[in-house]
Amino acid sequence: MKILVVSDIESKFIWDHFDPERFRDVRLIISCGDLSARYLSFLVTMIPCPLLYVPGNHDKRYEINPPEGCVNIDGKVVVYKGIRIMGLGGCKSSRPTTYEYSEDQMWRRVRKIESQIRRAKGLDLFVTHAPAIGLGDGPDLFHEGFQSFRYIDDIYKPDIHFYGHRHLGENPMDRRAIYPYHDTVMINACGYKIVEYDPGIPMTAPLGTQSFEEMPTPVPPRRFPFLF
Repeated sequence: MKILVVSDIESKFIWDHFDPERFRDVRLIISCGDLSARYLSFLVTMIPCPLLYVPGNHDKRYEINPPEGCVNIDGKVVVYKGIRIMGLGGCKSSRPTTYEYSEDQMWRRVRKIESQIRRAKGLDLFVTHAPAIGLGDGPDLFHEGFQSFRYIDDIYKPDIHFYGHRHLGENPMDRRAIYPYHDTVMINACGYKIVEYDPGIPMTAPLGTQSFEEMPTPVPPRRFPFLF
């Protein structure tokens, strides 16, 4: 299956020079956030397939004017053509507000959604706005990744973790944007990427230039027990 994944930067190539032939075989669109509702509605109008999205920290207007024709998967596990997809929007903040969360708040969201993962008997694609801690995140608190996302990557081992928030530019061939992390391929969707994905067939990722430090799997706080 060919997937178009987008995040953070609205591509001039898509907006101003849309080429139907380039996107002819796309069967699913995924947005990792911080894109206008108008842009997402344009994509789902021009490319005849579903668009699933999670909100970014700049998407507060979605509360009033959500993208038309698109499906919000924030806080959900959905299944599309047999592919199990989990979404969690927002970023880390010391002053939580709409789509901005503390580490504890995101742990609570993750523990709540785990029951859906178990009912689905696993996870194929993990879609977030912010990255996991230590995996493509930034040095400041606002761009630091969530421990709970790395927990999901380590415990449930999705085939791909799509994320945004950390801008790398819109070059779809940026070698920093796609790299392997154990059993998961990490993809920073900034701008746009076209990904070939076949469920059940292990993906290979280029070594790229992104590095990460090994760390123990984060442990959920005891005050947030698993919710059945």
